[in-house]
Amino acid sequence: MLNLANHSKYIFERELLNYLADKEVLSSEVIAEIREELLAGSSNLDVILTKYLSAKEVMDQKSEFLGIKSISLRGRNIEKAIIALIPEELAGKYSVIPLALLGDRLQVAISNPTDLSALDNISIYTGFQVEPLLAEIEEIKVAIRENYTVQRTYDGQASEFGLAGLWKIEEELSTNHEGPAVKLVDSLFRQAVLEKASDIHWEPTAKDLTVKFRLDGALTIKASLPRASARIVASRLKIMAGMDVTERRIPQDGRIMLDFPGKTIDIRVSTLATVYGEKVVTRILDAETAQRSLSELGMREDVEKGVRKLLQQPHGLILISGPTGSGKTTTLYALLREVQSEALNIVSIEDPVEYRLPGVNQAQVNQKIGLDFAGGLRAILRQDPDIIMVGEIRDRDTARIATAAALTGHLVFTTVHTNTAAEALARLLDMDIEPYLLASAVCGVLSQRLVRKLCPYCKEVRNIGTELTKTLEWEPSGEIYGPKGCTKCQGSGYSGRIGVHEYLPYNSKIKELVIQKNGAKVLEQTSRSLGILSLLDDALLKVDAGITSLEEVIRLAAGV
Repeated sequence: MLNLANHSKYIFERELLNYLADKEVLSSEVIAEIREELLAGSSNLDVILTKYLSAKEVMDQKSEFLGIKSISLRGRNIEKAIIALIPEELAGKYSVIPLALLGDRLQVAISNPTDLSALDNISIYTGFQVEPLLAEIEEIKVAIRENYTVQRTYDGQASEFGLAGLWKIEEELSTNHEGPAVKLVDSLFRQAVLEKASDIHWEPTAKDLTVKFRLDGALTIKASLPRASARIVASRLKIMAGMDVTERRIPQDGRIMLDFPGKTIDIRVSTLATVYGEKVVTRILDAETAQRSLSELGMREDVEKGVRKLLQQPHGLILISGPTGSGKTTTLYALLREVQSEALNIVSIEDPVEYRLPGVNQAQVNQKIGLDFAGGLRAILRQDPDIIMVGEIRDRDTARIATAAALTGHLVFTTVHTNTAAEALARLLDMDIEPYLLASAVCGVLSQRLVRKLCPYCKEVRNIGTELTKTLEWEPSGEIYGPKGCTKCQGSGYSGRIGVHEYLPYNSKIKELVIQKNGAKVLEQTSRSLGILSLLDDALLKVDAGITSLEEVIRLAAGV
């Protein structure tokens, strides 16, 4: 016996495809492919249609077919009294959000207006006739998050305690697990994980507590909380991270483990006393980062081939260079995953250990007991290692020990904070490493950055001026795309990030220049004469491929 809801869904999909075929919106061949994909059950109709039509076109066609008006929820403000008519649980279950009350009719935005049971249940619950309006499901999800998950918690916090009395519940935080501060912090963590934010910044100001998410490397304001909530939120975060709640002057570090459906989220917490109170930064570590392979990092084929060749070396020093936030740690972990073997003793010294890697013996720097990179590296060398990973070369001692280890039969992976591959070699020379030792130890240098990827759903063709192409000394091979903004990318025009790389193979010519103690400028000029592509060159190739935008390249060029 067929389930009525599924049967209705089947009829709707069939009739909509017939409608699109009759209007010649899609060819009969495409319609046949869509039917096969639906039968396979790998995806729903809306997702499949966006392969052939834009999201707006899909909405327009569905609206015309159903005879139901379609609307956009972007930038729409909904009255709190209207939101209160439908509980969050019901809104989430049916992907629906109330918009307006017109007499006895309740207008709601819904992604599937053919779900009659959903409309009936909402009508029974609210006591109003329901008028459905068609909206994108992603826009509805965003509206639910903005109007329920976070906003309701803010309102509950303010009404329960009053803005002037928020400090009174600070002493109850350790035992009151259902208090407003708990709900507030948990809801923001949930939202950050859903939006794939890498960090949350909780910044007290003269007027409020500003909450910012770092999405694809850029900070975005997500909420402004009452100024009086700054201390209570900071205290809640410190309790969760196992910090000293009474200490507000000295910076502290901690760690939170949160259980989410299907996975556990590791969060690093850092506090800093500012003139307006304690600023807290919570870094959300995504375990999937440590699972990425070299082929997932966005390397060109020749760069990936060169790096894989380095991993076959029995010993030597492999350098990864770039500023903070350029993805160096992710690359180091990808290298370790490539060489992982039960027959090898792989040991790392990191600050801090961000992700757990099976098969790797990971140690962490601890300045409180005097364990720095140099001290940790000395201890590792007494552990009979085959491969060593040093999180970062910061000082002469670490540089000397790492170089010596590479010369005595160990393969050493490490990072250096420099802008280019040539500068990484110059930095080690500045640390008084003997040129002949460095020339013998280094196998290769990889410099990298991260640029934002254009949202595949809304990127649009851009016209660029000849002045810009002359400035960049570059001529595009085809159409150039730029960001637009849609619900899937939360209006930014970007979704995710990808690496751009400069790989400096350590050939005889480069070795000769290092032995002669040449600076970064000479090394870079030589590398260009050898045909080695710079970071900027690699980024422009990704612009040509429609992966990123010229705005991202200009931002990259300013920092190189």
